[in-house]
Amino acid sequence: MKPTAIVFLFLGLSALAQPPAVSMAKEKLQVLRTIPHSGYSEGLDFHEGFLWHSLPKEILKISPKDGSIVARFPPATEYNESLTWLNGFLYIVSYSDNGIYRGKLTGDKFQFERVGTTPEVHAWGITHNGRDLFLTGNYSRVIYRMETKDFSIKSTITADVTDVEDLAFDGKDLWSSSFTEHRGSIYRIESKTGKVATIYELPDPDSCPVIDGIAIDGKTFWLTGKNCPSIFNVKIPSAAARAITKK
Repeated sequence: MKPTAIVFLFLGLSALAQPPAVSMAKEKLQVLRTIPHSGYSEGLDFHEGFLWHSLPKEILKISPKDGSIVARFPPATEYNESLTWLNGFLYIVSYSDNGIYRGKLTGDKFQFERVGTTPEVHAWGITHNGRDLFLTGNYSRVIYRMETKDFSIKSTITADVTDVEDLAFDGKDLWSSSFTEHRGSIYRIESKTGKVATIYELPDPDSCPVIDGIAIDGKTFWLTGKNCPSIFNVKIPSAAARAITKK
C-alpha cells in the first residue's frame, strides 16, 4: 500500500506542515480474544456472520470463531485497499488505479465493475452509514461522504488525526486509526465535525503497530493491521456502546 521509502520521504517533508497535535485522553481497550491473522491487512468488514478481509491481491472470508479461511476470492483490482458491504454489494477502493469497485457475489464468484473514482489519489478506507459511502483521503485528515448513485461528494469532514486508515461506522460516528500517529490505537471520529476526543489503545500497542482493519459486529470490535499476527476481538468502549447498531 505504502512503499517504505515513499512513506518516510513524505513524513520527512511534511512534518513541519502538520498542525499542532490535538490533546486527547487515552484509554486501554479490553481484548476479549484473538484469532490468527495473515500478518498484513488493507481493510476489514463484518457481514452476515463473517469477517471479510482485504489483502492487496486477495479477498478473504474468515470465520470469527477460529480465524479459519472459509473462502478466497480474486482481487477486484490490481491492488485492493479497504472494503465494505452495502445493500448486497461489496465495495472496494483501489490503490493501483484510484477506482471505486462494486462487486456482486454470485455462487462462489464476484463480478466487479468500476463505478467511481476516489476523491483523492489512493483512498485508504471505506465504510457506509446504510446509505452513503465514507472514504478517506491519501496521507490526509479528510473523510469524504459520497452518494452511491453517481459517486459525487455530499460533504467532507476533517479529522483531528492525520493519515486516516480503514473506516468503520457505529450508527452515529466513524472509527479509524492512523498510519503514523499513535501506534496500536483507534479513534472515534465525530461524523459531523471530525473531532476526536479519546485514543483507545490496545493493551500492548506494539502487538499491532499499524492498525489497518476495523469492523463492528453489533456487539464488539474486530481489529487487525500490518505486522499483526492476530485479529483482536475487543470490547466496545462503554462511552461508545450506546451508538452501536448492527449492519
